[in-house]
Amino acid sequence: MCAFDIQPVLQENIENIQSTFHHTSDLVVRHFKPKESAEFCLIYLDSIIDSVQIHDDVIKPLLENIENHELPIDMIAEKIIQSVDVKNTKKFKDLINGIIQGSTIVLIEGSTSGIIIPSVKWEERSIEEAIGERSPRGPVIGLTEKMKTNINIIRGTLKTPNLCVDSLELGEEAKTSVSVIYLKGIVDKDIIKEVKRRLHSINIKFLFNSLVVEDALEGKPATMFSLVRATERIDSVVSSIEEGRVVVMVDGIPHAIVAPSLFVDYFQASDEYHTKFGKITNRPMRFLGFLIGLYLPGIYVAIASFHQDDLSEELKKLLITETEIIPTFWEIIILLFLVRILIDATFRLPKSTIVLVSLVGTIVIGQTAVEAKLIHSVSLIVIGVTILSSFLVIYRGLAAAENTLRIIFVLIGHFLGFQGLIIASTILVIYLVNLKSIGVPYLAPFIPFRIEELKDTLVRGNLQKLINSKHTYTEKND
Repeated sequence: MCAFDIQPVLQENIENIQSTFHHTSDLVVRHFKPKESAEFCLIYLDSIIDSVQIHDDVIKPLLENIENHELPIDMIAEKIIQSVDVKNTKKFKDLINGIIQGSTIVLIEGSTSGIIIPSVKWEERSIEEAIGERSPRGPVIGLTEKMKTNINIIRGTLKTPNLCVDSLELGEEAKTSVSVIYLKGIVDKDIIKEVKRRLHSINIKFLFNSLVVEDALEGKPATMFSLVRATERIDSVVSSIEEGRVVVMVDGIPHAIVAPSLFVDYFQASDEYHTKFGKITNRPMRFLGFLIGLYLPGIYVAIASFHQDDLSEELKKLLITETEIIPTFWEIIILLFLVRILIDATFRLPKSTIVLVSLVGTIVIGQTAVEAKLIHSVSLIVIGVTILSSFLVIYRGLAAAENTLRIIFVLIGHFLGFQGLIIASTILVIYLVNLKSIGVPYLAPFIPFRIEELKDTLVRGNLQKLINSKHTYTEKND
């Protein structure tokens, strides 16, 4: 992008701007040639500006006060233009950035300064229910693609002057706004400093998805576990801020990124803070579902491969028979693959075909395969229980880790049996102990053990005490 200053010749500035935008058809240059004052022009992208605002705040007052042609350009911006936010600049680069962001530019013949007037009118969808994180009780408002709308809702919910929003732009070719939101006086200073450092380390041409930001916040080396948490619920965002966490929002992305995020966070749900139901049982149930989804296929394969002799004859005939064509190990692998296909197809195909796909999948995987003695009925039950259990946490951020580890444990169970599963589980725990989210131990407050933070972990504690208590995090950065 050009780094030179604005030139005193109006036509030269216009040609430079048109050349920078490659003479795109929606770049509008509107000339005004008063008889007794210098020529001036308005430049804007017609596809993203509010034409009514430009007419009322810029064109109309300029034409009505055209006799004040001797006023310097800074006085014109201050006294004539009626927009709330007006900026003067001498840098050509600022003019280009302003036009890209939806501002209208005013240039005057003979002046080496330009006026930038915000006039953007982005199209956006209305505020809707959070579809991916539905809740039977509590607020249902979800985030939208417009970051300013989301911040507006957050400030409407969390009314305090201590709510801070720090903004930066990422992307060399196309700038994308990113906001860092936190509560001053509650957030750990080292955590906010580390979050900003990792964000500033991002070097990218375009930023059209939040995964780049999530990867930067998670740091290196990469891991299958989510060290930051994504959410599309306003109440989840606000509660995270109140707990002293940092929320990062990317313009154009309808969800927020919460850091630091701990392993125990993925077993919590927003509706638990709005109802008494499941206060003690919900989180242990989800953790149990996570373990079942992780280990059940591997345990079943290990029994079939190494431990059949440990079963009674009746139980052996019930669980594992010799009449099926496909061995147990391959039954589980094939069923996991087919279920993965069904899940992917369900989310990608049009809604009108989902019922048909589910019906065909049920017939092919279930009734036909069992009757043809391709697979054992118990294998089908094992995979069904596994998938249903994994749904308890799959949308909370553990999907990648659970799916990957499930296959690993199936392979270990087939080749090494129970001993291999025990060794692999030990290695997994050691691995989790060494993970950190923005410097905070991933398994906190269990490892390291912090009794004062156990009030909102496996069970939901007293709400009044939770709200009034201060959450503390480890201050060491990784």
